[in-house]
Amino acid sequence: MTNTLWRVDLEVSPELADAYEFALEAFCGAVTQYLDDDELAQRIEAYAEEEPDETALKAAIAAVAERSGVSAPAVTITAVENKDWLAEYARNYPPLQIGRYFIYGSHFDGKLPAGKIALKVEAATAFGTGEHASTNGCLQALDRLSRRYNFKRPLDMGCGSAILAMAIAKTWGASVVASDIDAQSVDVARYNAEVNGVGGSVLAVCANGYNSPSVTRNGPYDLIMANILARPLSAMAKDLAKNLKPGGFAVLAGFLDRDANWVFAAHRCHGLRLVERIKVNGWQTLVLRKR
Repeated sequence: MTNTLWRVDLEVSPELADAYEFALEAFCGAVTQYLDDDELAQRIEAYAEEEPDETALKAAIAAVAERSGVSAPAVTITAVENKDWLAEYARNYPPLQIGRYFIYGSHFDGKLPAGKIALKVEAATAFGTGEHASTNGCLQALDRLSRRYNFKRPLDMGCGSAILAMAIAKTWGASVVASDIDAQSVDVARYNAEVNGVGGSVLAVCANGYNSPSVTRNGPYDLIMANILARPLSAMAKDLAKNLKPGGFAVLAGFLDRDANWVFAAHRCHGLRLVERIKVNGWQTLVLRKR
């Protein structure tokens, strides 16, 4: 093991974080994302055993920014002391148990608990490990809904790692449409679904919200999960209601407590009523139902 590692740092918008992560994987062996408390930025740390080609790395990041129509983020490359990163990773990302769900990474070498639904997702995947409060709240919502309801036509809007789509597929045995605006996220979603044995039940598609035949032709849905951000959720409220069956449920997350009423108000205008609020560390998950 070498004494020096090279760390790459950048700060990006959350909706583009997966695309930047995918670009960094060509240069670095480990990539991790952290959402800032104000939910406006995603911090990315990546590590390489050899000094990466700075020009090529920055060009790859700039290409992602250009495709997305934004300015390229600042990139910092720093030499750091090497550690036993596998042990460090295992300490920082132990398995999680949220309701009936057991979430673990490839570093976990223990026995999967009996009677739990196991979901294998790496901690480097944004908005999809259960570590973040919004994902935690969504999994709690699915656990509670599963005690009373059966869903046959679900949608995971803004699927990211597809952890929620996989949880739905394993809980109800349903085929799930998993949609994301970012093509790299869709690739990650398909990979995770295959690893978890539900590749045939998760239809991962690249789509801009509900403005895609691949999303609309599979509706209307009896369950819509949307773990995104407050503003896009509010902007899509009308489209969500249009694609949700009467009596169907919507689980919304990705926003702080202060924005919850604003998100709910946007959906209440389109015939959705509040069923439950789930609060986790300053973040909220709203469970709504269409009248």
